[in-house]
Amino acid sequence: MIILKAIGSFFAKIGRWIKETAWVQPLLIVGAIFAVIFSIPHIVNWVSSWFASGNEYETFYGRYQVSLNGAVEHKSDADKLMQYLENRNYGTATSDEINKYGDQFFLTFYQSGCSGCEDTFPGFETLQANFNSGEFTVKEMSTGYKSSTEFKYFTIKVDESTDDELTGSETSFDKLFDNYPDFFEEAVTSVEDRPYYHKQGGSSSTYASLLEDINDINSFQTPTTFMIDFNYPEASEYGIVDIIFNFDGKDNKTTATALARTLIDCWNHVGVFSEEEND
Repeated sequence: MIILKAIGSFFAKIGRWIKETAWVQPLLIVGAIFAVIFSIPHIVNWVSSWFASGNEYETFYGRYQVSLNGAVEHKSDADKLMQYLENRNYGTATSDEINKYGDQFFLTFYQSGCSGCEDTFPGFETLQANFNSGEFTVKEMSTGYKSSTEFKYFTIKVDESTDDELTGSETSFDKLFDNYPDFFEEAVTSVEDRPYYHKQGGSSSTYASLLEDINDINSFQTPTTFMIDFNYPEASEYGIVDIIFNFDGKDNKTTATALARTLIDCWNHVGVFSEEEND
């Protein structure tokens, strides 16, 4: 009790001194104001961390996003990517375009509030972090073909808010879709002879229905990921080799590593993406 009284007496003396010393009070007020100001960023970060997990997949996809802003005038970054696909198809792509986009890459269409996008992004994240090393090494096929050893990935957010002048419920993605109808039309039929299509159940499968939706702006599903590889002998005119949606991890597992194993098989055109399961 003696110790507590001593402590109480000490703080009481400090309180009386502050009251009796007028010049100290403004300094304390100013100090308190600055303390609040400097603590705001930390408070914001703390509160933001409560919601971070829900937006984690958007943060990841956003790093590789090509914007739809300017799609009304065919000037968006997404337009430039789609134009590259057309230019490669017609043999008119410039060396600068080829250096920028490459011969092979994944292209994912995603949106906010997409559970499938959230489910599958750990696979892309894991593949990107470990690409061309260990079990994620780019391998040469039995035919002698070898995929690109440079990982390239692009995403398009279909519900991106842009500065485009739009009418009614029209979106910038609607404009992009209308700008490149041949690409989306070809996507439906380009993979129907691919091993992955048949291993997903063929024409009567849910996978086939999702493919049909690619050519319908009102039914287009996310996530939709294109494997583009212009050097692969079986690629379509636009470089499309395979299309995956909310895909399974290898051996039907759902871990990030299992999802990445499916993606590296897609990149290498082996496993479920080849005629020989063990290619």
